[in-house]
Amino acid sequence: MNARTKSCSVWAMVMGSVLAMVLLATPSLCPATEKIDKQATHWSAWKALDRGYLARRKVPAKMNRPVTQRRLAKVQERLQKVQRLQNRLKKQWLKKRANDKNTNGLDRRLAKIDRRIDRMTSRINRLKRRNRIRALWFRTFTEGLHGVSVSDLAEQLGRRPEQIRRLAARGRLTLTNRRNPASWYFDESTDMILFAAETYNSFYTDENAYRFQLGGKRKNQPMAETETDPTDLTGDETAFLDTLTFEEEPDMNFSTWAVKSEPDADYWFWDYLYGGYKDSIEVNLAVPNPADSGSAELRIRLRGWTDLEDGDEHQVFAELNGTPVGSSVIWDGFEEAVLVADFDQNLLDPAGDNKLILRNVYTPGTHPGQFLDDIELDYYRLPVAVNNQIWLHDVAEGVQTVSGYTHDDIIVIESPGGRAVLRNDARIEPDGSGGYEVTFPADGGTDFLVVEKGVVATPTVTPNHQAHLWSRRNMADYLIIAPRDFAGTAKALAAVRRNTFGRVKTVWLEDIYNSFSYGLEDPFAISRLLRRARRAWRISPTVVMLIGKGSLDHKDRMGYGDSFLPVVMTDTPWALAASDDRLLGGNGHAPYVIGRLPITNDAEGIAYVEKLVAYESTPSGDERYQALLVADNPDDGGNFHTNSDALADRLMNTLGFDWVAKLYHPLDAVRTTLIQSDSWEVGYVSYDGHGSRGQIGDGSEKFITTTDADALQNTTLPVFTALTCAAGDFTQPGARSLAGALVLNPSGGAIVSLAPTGLSLDTDVQILGNAFVDGLFRGYTIGDAIKNAKTQTEGEINGFMQRVYSVVGEPLVNAR
Repeated sequence: MNARTKSCSVWAMVMGSVLAMVLLATPSLCPATEKIDKQATHWSAWKALDRGYLARRKVPAKMNRPVTQRRLAKVQERLQKVQRLQNRLKKQWLKKRANDKNTNGLDRRLAKIDRRIDRMTSRINRLKRRNRIRALWFRTFTEGLHGVSVSDLAEQLGRRPEQIRRLAARGRLTLTNRRNPASWYFDESTDMILFAAETYNSFYTDENAYRFQLGGKRKNQPMAETETDPTDLTGDETAFLDTLTFEEEPDMNFSTWAVKSEPDADYWFWDYLYGGYKDSIEVNLAVPNPADSGSAELRIRLRGWTDLEDGDEHQVFAELNGTPVGSSVIWDGFEEAVLVADFDQNLLDPAGDNKLILRNVYTPGTHPGQFLDDIELDYYRLPVAVNNQIWLHDVAEGVQTVSGYTHDDIIVIESPGGRAVLRNDARIEPDGSGGYEVTFPADGGTDFLVVEKGVVATPTVTPNHQAHLWSRRNMADYLIIAPRDFAGTAKALAAVRRNTFGRVKTVWLEDIYNSFSYGLEDPFAISRLLRRARRAWRISPTVVMLIGKGSLDHKDRMGYGDSFLPVVMTDTPWALAASDDRLLGGNGHAPYVIGRLPITNDAEGIAYVEKLVAYESTPSGDERYQALLVADNPDDGGNFHTNSDALADRLMNTLGFDWVAKLYHPLDAVRTTLIQSDSWEVGYVSYDGHGSRGQIGDGSEKFITTTDADALQNTTLPVFTALTCAAGDFTQPGARSLAGALVLNPSGGAIVSLAPTGLSLDTDVQILGNAFVDGLFRGYTIGDAIKNAKTQTEGEINGFMQRVYSVVGEPLVNAR
């Protein structure tokens, strides 16, 4: 990597961070009044867009429901109309009979309507059976006892409460977590189904998912109950070995360059050290009820974020409550390191408040940097409840006493994460200090959940719609993947493509999670869906359209709420970059034509579909063979003028263009010209040079920015290609890429774009770009052109280049 390219890399990273911080300080704007659309089911909450704006979405009528529910509603509406007609005819019939008039014609019409009503009623009954919810998802965020009332279950499932109670009494309910049986208990006193939820923590979500259904045989696992009387044995408060995990991921503290060779690594960090500038980190560790003796262990996960010196440049040591613990950890480069510190746990504060300090060691004049990722602590914990519940792990054999409860309505569950047993032999009694304690016999190595019923948590309950995505009968030439937030966009695009492409199928992101990742948010569920479609569907898709912006901040740590359809990353020499190719199971050239519409609200998407319809319904004119080529000034990164001259020659002499305009820096006033709408009244615009996510050109040149792109009012919509760095990077939280701004401008800009999501090599992109242009202007769609170009250039260019270049917008667009 030459100096100029490295400069491009650092500039892109710094500008991304600075822009994000500016966005945080930008005041939000929202309309003072709004026109209510009676066809919409509801308005969502306000959500942040880029550039500080707020918006909220309208879910189109019925589109937030499964297709079978929409069909049922449609038939019911028709039935009501027919019944109204029947009532009118009956009145006419009665009137004629009263006047002794002939009613034969009305008799025939009424008989015909009766038969029609019978058919519609039968169809409604069939649809109702199909629409009956058979399963629910219980979604939890915390560890401990959770419960759902029978009345809520009955309402969600469309059943009678008595039916659910009967099934519960017979043990005929099924609860699973990642396909494994989970135990449940029907508590008659509260009329609730209770279960013990475990924590779940991935890079994408902290939400666990339990699948509940009526009936089932193999996996229904009601809790067993002990029948013995409460124990009269004396118990001890025996400490148990517990593990606590401490992790914070504050605003803006992410780094994709420190993990550049690990595409699935966690790139959000807690804090950092920087030699000479920030030489210590202080964190507070809340450690409840430590025993006064025993051996504890800290595991502190760190990662280097500099690689500036020869040899091992990183050295970090730890102090706990003012005392050094363990030995320092020494390592080099961007690798991960774990500082392990064993210590006598009498060092822990009995009140639970502990101060951990990390310090770095470095040679004077050097400036190594290290990230703190997370901290784990193993320690011996006294069995004292916190907030009236505690999960005891690997309890020692004997009689155990647990204290710290406010009331005596306490339940004890043995093996809460496995085949659970409700311990009716637990003795509950006052502890002598105004509270209560529980005593029960325990086998060695067993977990127990001891909790007051009053602190039972309520999970979020959602229906599990039958999407049948595993079925071999599925057929799709063109597949739309979208969250239900964007139902309007998906419906509009599907209608357009059914007229031109054949079998179009929309699959909701939520259904993909439910079918391919056990209800958990996981982008690789999309890969598994496509693998299933390729192997088993009757007709598998050749085009995949992704609807929704993705973000590096899928957990919404920064509060922008703009990660709708997730991203997966790919490695590059400088930093991780998003790759929709890899998201769909490819590794450079997936077997699909791929496009993404990085919208943040449904209105944007519908406006783009309207723009697309206007583009495709308007015959091309002279602009079909007119192009504007923009080039940066030559430097160590590439001879951009020469590259553009070669492209101009290719367009004119090989591909039949009428004329090609050149706009070269510093020979021309590039920015002054490029931000004018008239400059975009051509069929093709290409840029070759330096750039970043929100602009082309460097920080002083700014040939065109996202703000400029929003303001364009051109009526001819060109295809735009960005042979530069990161101009298609839609992953920055709270911000939009230049390519996205051009494509989503409803009044101008570009109809579709080819752009990279990360840093780019100019030598490689010339090879890829030439193959792409040859295909695009010989009749291929933009999606087919880049798909074929990636296949043709395999082995000629670096593999990461194929993974980071992607289509922004509809991939079946043909150049004008």
